[in-house]
Amino acid sequence: MGDRLRGRLSSALAELPARDRDVVLLVALAGLSHEQVATALDIPYGTVGSRLNRARRKLREALGGTNPLLGLEDNDG
Repeated sequence: MGDRLRGRLSSALAELPARDRDVVLLVALAGLSHEQVATALDIPYGTVGSRLNRARRKLREALGGTNPLLGLEDNDG
């Protein structure tokens, strides 16, 4: 990932609501499954997917269609 894209991603992450950002970071950086994130944040399993999808959409929009989280929605095992 180039410096420019990294900066845009950082800004886009900072603009996400904390609850959505927490889910993204636990999946993307910590490599947790949806079930693990649900347990860590004490939220329903389905809420993890909803928040991750919302965050991915917002990040894609902020990055002009680039999806830096491609494939992470499948990290539920």
